[in-house]
Amino acid sequence: MSLLVDYCPKCGTIFQKNLRNLCASCSSQTDRSLNLCLDRLWTRPKSTTQELSDATGVSISELHAFIKSGRLPSSYPNLTYPCESCGHETRSGRLCSSCIGVFREAGKAQPDSKAPVRQIIVKSTTKVMYTSRQR
Repeated sequence: MSLLVDYCPKCGTIFQKNLRNLCASCSSQTDRSLNLCLDRLWTRPKSTTQELSDATGVSISELHAFIKSGRLPSSYPNLTYPCESCGHETRSGRLCSSCIGVFREAGKAQPDSKAPVRQIIVKSTTKVMYTSRQR
């Protein structure tokens, strides 16, 4: 029997691997931070991400991780995180609505007439299965 150990990504200590990939102290600290945020949102559901960070002392990056992972419910309308493309605030997904529109338009663009045409060649093969051997 072998123990699976790893370094904690937050604090660097060695710990036995688990589903959260955090050591026990960092895991309990994350739980405390999440509970602080949920308690604050219970009393002030219209809080923005920055206000929540200022009130609870939880870092903005940790709040963004909570929102992206779904630990802070999307029912709180002012909790946002930055778009991965432009940095504007978004509430769901990886991109904001304007970046999604840009990427959709780029996908619909007509191909250049100067670009080489790709041809698909389909080769068929015959597979033979032998069910018995005859000698």
